[in-house]
Parts: sequence; structure tokens; C-alpha cells
Amino acid sequence: MGNQRKIEFVKLRKTSSISLTGSYCSFNCNHCNGHYLKSMSKFPEMHSLINQGIKSFLISGGLLNDGEIPLRYFQDNLYTLKKTYDLKYNFHTGYIDYEDISYLKKIADVVSYDLIGDKETMINVYGHDFFDRSWDTFFKLLEKGLIVKPHIIIGLNMGQISHEYKVIERLSILNIKNSNTNKVNELIFLVFIPTKGTKFCNEQPPSVEEVKSFLAYVKNKLPNNKLTLGCMHPGGNYRVNLQENLLEIVDKIVQPVNNVVKIAKDMDFNIEYSYECCAF
Repeated sequence: MGNQRKIEFVKLRKTSSISLTGSYCSFNCNHCNGHYLKSMSKFPEMHSLINQGIKSFLISGGLLNDGEIPLRYFQDNLYTLKKTYDLKYNFHTGYIDYEDISYLKKIADVVSYDLIGDKETMINVYGHDFFDRSWDTFFKLLEKGLIVKPHIIIGLNMGQISHEYKVIERLSILNIKNSNTNKVNELIFLVFIPTKGTKFCNEQPPSVEEVKSFLAYVKNKLPNNKLTLGCMHPGGNYRVNLQENLLEIVDKIVQPVNNVVKIAKDMDFNIEYSYECCAF
């Protein structure tokens, strides 16, 4: 039993997503164009969601012109709600200045942070070169002792593998240099979804074999890191095929399809279920 393979399946029932900007985003990036903000709840709806049994929130939003989300305008109310209802917060932020980092230190249970491996990908996808600032923010979050869960979108640049291996190389150097107190211990991987209404809508996601090969590389390069397949990956047959292929590579799968759960049971995996955002 000691060598029994473990897998965690996350079924999102107790976490809700909040956009602090509603459907607004000044960037309207080529892979998203604000599409995913439309399905998120707004800040005034938090009380109602809490009354429905929600225990935790992903706090995000569209980016303002400076590349940030407006955290400070909501900080007092978010703090009060957290303390009153014993909530957990995962902040999925843009770039963060020193004032907001100090605030996050007080209220964030975890910070989800997108990492881009090269300037070319950032410019082609986001239309801006915030590459150095982006990594600087990431390092500052770690230095301040926050729990940071890097998010890496596989195929972000028009469905092509471009920046991903460079992110892992940087993280491997970080983990070698740093003490145990500020290492990254979990990586969350998403897969590019061609989305209607975006400039990349006619592109294809990376092949399942490309994703599998990359994550096998990550597992070898960062053997002490937990690897998570996050909620954002294409649906349909692609989703089924992807999850089945990654079952023996990743440690956690969000929104698992029925067949992958069956396979895990048939293979005698030690299965754990959780019901909140995978970053917690």
C-alpha cells in the first residue's frame, strides 16, 4: 500500500469566482478578450453566494491600464467578509505593487499567478511587454512569504508550445537557490482553449501528446513539486483523452470526467476528493 499511486480529484462545489471589474478588461488579450469574466460573479453577489453555502472565493478581474486589478478599492470589505464568515481567498492577480502585496499578506490564503516564459509570447498574447515586471512581482510575492501557486497555460501562444519550458527552467533555478520557506511547491497547468470572439479563436490547442510530454518533463525536472491539471482545459473528447493520459503524471485533476475516475478506481489508485478551488 505504501507505493499505491495517489490522485486528488477536485469537484468545484464550494468555491465561487468573483470579478472585481465585472466584465471589463482594458487589455482584452488575444486568447481571452474578456470572455471568461462574463461567467464570473460580481462583488455585490458575495453575500448571496455565502448564504448558498460557498466557503471560498477566487478573487480576480480584468486588468486596468496599469496591468493590475483594483484590489485596494475592495480590501476593507473583503477583509470584513473573510473574518465574519471564515472564508478562504485565492487571489488571481495581475501585477501587484508594494501596497497591494502588504494587503495580500493579511488576507490571501493563496495567490494564483500566471507565469510567461518569454517576452515574445507575452507581447503576442497580451499586447504588452510586462515581462520583467511580471517576474519581479512573482519574486516579491515569494519574498514576502505569500503562498504562490504559479499557473502555466500550455499552448498559450496560439496553441503552440513556445514559452512553457522556459518557465520550468526558471522555476528549477529558483527552487535550487531558495530556502524551503519560499520555494514553490505546486504548479497548476491550464491548456489553451480556442475561444469564440478572440483573435485566437481559429487556432487549435496543443496535442495531447505535446501536453503529456511537457508535463512528463516537468515531473522529472521538479520531482518535489505537486502537479495539478487545473479547470481550464478544452472539453469534449480532447478533455477525456487529456485526463486519461495525464492520470499517472499529475497529482491532481480538476473537474474530472467520469471515465478517468473509473480508470483510477480500476487501477487501484488511492483517490482523494476535494470540493474547493485547486489552489487551496
